[in-house]
Amino acid sequence: MKIKGASVTNSAAATSVEVRRATEEDHQWLYELHEQAHRALVERAYGPWKEDQQRAFFAPLVNDHEVFICSDGDRQVGAVYLGGRDSDVWLELVEILPGYQRQGYGTLAVRWVVERASGQGAGTLLQVHRVNHDAHRLYLSEGFSSAGETATHHLMRKSVQ
Repeated sequence: MKIKGASVTNSAAATSVEVRRATEEDHQWLYELHEQAHRALVERAYGPWKEDQQRAFFAPLVNDHEVFICSDGDRQVGAVYLGGRDSDVWLELVEILPGYQRQGYGTLAVRWVVERASGQGAGTLLQVHRVNHDAHRLYLSEGFSSAGETATHHLMRKSVQ
C-alpha cells in the first residue's frame, strides 16, 4: 500500500503526527532513535547496552518491517515498525524520542496503526516488555486486551474496529 502521508489529531494534547514511509537514508536516524528510546529499557531488562548486539538486533528490524517516521511539523519525533501475523497487523515497535514522550505522540502513533490495520480489515497485535509499564498502560487505555504472555512480554491485541 502506497502511503503519501497521514495525519491523526489528538485534540486533548493539541498535537498531530504526520506519518511517512522511512527510506534507507533514514536508517542512521532510526538507529539513534532506537538507542535513545530503548537503552534504559534494555539495560533494565537485560543488563548493559552492547552496541554490537543492538546493531545486530536493529538490522533485521529495519530491513524486515514496514517502517514509518512520525513527525510533528518539521520535527521527527518517532517511528513505527509494522509486520504481519496471521490476519493481524503486527506492531513490532513504537519508538518516540525521550524529549517527546508523555506528550501524546505514542498514543497518536498507536491510533494511526490501529486505524490503518482496521482499514485493511485486520486487528492489531503487539507484544510489550514486562518492564515497560508505561507502554502497557498506554495499550490498555487504547483498548488492547491480553492475548497471552511469555516470560518477558505481554501479548496484546485489539480487534478490527
